Amino acid sequence: MDALKLSDFIGSTLIVSLAEDRILIGSLVAVDAQMNLLLDHVEERIGSGSRMMGLVSVPRRSVQSIKNTKPMLRDLTANKFELMGGIV
Repeated sequence: MDALKLSDFIGSTLIVSLAEDRILIGSLVAVDAQMNLLLDHVEERIGSGSRMMGLVSVPRRSVQSIKNTKPMLRDLTANKFELMGGIV
């Protein structure tokens, strides 16, 4: 089985860290060939403040890190293994 790819996280909530202590929390909708992200239902957090932003395109060059919760990672890995198990 191949390792998880960013596209396997479509539909998952991601925590994306950007420069200047900006954090975007949203649901991954799409990833393009250049690894730019499209997030929906985004909450932006800067310092102690936050705001809702809706649909946001995030250029790859601005991403410092992408996080997800460990239980979700285990579920995604198990689901991919199960789906790929029947494919030869």
